[in-house]
Amino acid sequence: MDHAFYVVQSPPEDPTISPDFTYKMSEAELVKFVRLRAANDALFTGKRNTSVIAWRAILKEMGIHRKMSTSQARKKWENLKKKYKEMKNPPPGITVNPTNWQWFSLMDDAMEGRLNDSEAMVSTMSLGEDSEYRPDRPRRRGRDGFRSDIELLVDGEDTGLSGDTGRELGSDRDDMEHERTLIDSDRSALESERMVLEREKMVLDRERAGLERELAALDRDRASLEREKAAVERDRASVEHERAQLEKKRAEMDRERARLERDRAALERHRAGFGGEIIDNQEAPEKAPEGEMELASIQRRQKFLDLFEKLIENF
Repeated sequence: MDHAFYVVQSPPEDPTISPDFTYKMSEAELVKFVRLRAANDALFTGKRNTSVIAWRAILKEMGIHRKMSTSQARKKWENLKKKYKEMKNPPPGITVNPTNWQWFSLMDDAMEGRLNDSEAMVSTMSLGEDSEYRPDRPRRRGRDGFRSDIELLVDGEDTGLSGDTGRELGSDRDDMEHERTLIDSDRSALESERMVLEREKMVLDRERAGLERELAALDRDRASLEREKAAVERDRASVEHERAQLEKKRAEMDRERARLERDRAALERHRAGFGGEIIDNQEAPEKAPEGEMELASIQRRQKFLDLFEKLIENF
């Protein structure tokens, strides 16, 4: 016998639950919902999972966390904002009376920030397990008292889920897809940051290599300056040595000049003695040339000393 599905359809037992499992809030709950969302706007930072945690805290504060999922709460809030914007700023050429929508005043206060202090901040601590925030499935009973959302397979094969259960799973799947999208977005942002950091690291490496080359060049210049300094010191020592030698020679030259002066004075006295004495005519011509030769020698030595002194001064 071919396998076949047998599904019994019956209206939901709880009239507050629609066939697609969307919880219908009362007017008082809707007012509480909007006021809590406005007062806890700081919790919705846009970071990963912050929206889910904030909606869980709000739904738990309202006591409907077993009746409405976070994705349904988010969609409810987005629909309210969309309706408010359509009533607040209608398209050109269309006249709209905002008072025709009963929630316009409430949403206007929320969007303008007048409800920021209308409710206390909810706590995001100790929210419990994920299973506490899964809306209860509606229990449908057929005439025989058994649940009608179980599909029985002939020959005792595995059971399946009804279409309504599949829609709920689809809602959970949307939540997972949304979280996966957020994760992918965060991963892309991290990858972009990683690439930026890699580029900055490459730039820093190039700059460090350039600094190392400049440091090596400075070291070479310093070594060259040290060598030049040592050479200058050697040249200075050599000059000092030569100056000492010149000073020594100058001292010798001064002594030689003093001796020449003495010799010249003695010669002058000797010449004067020849002029005052009466000598033999044969001896005078012999001694006169000797005195003239000695005087010429003294003059030559004097000229040499003068030239040598000028040389030392010019040096």
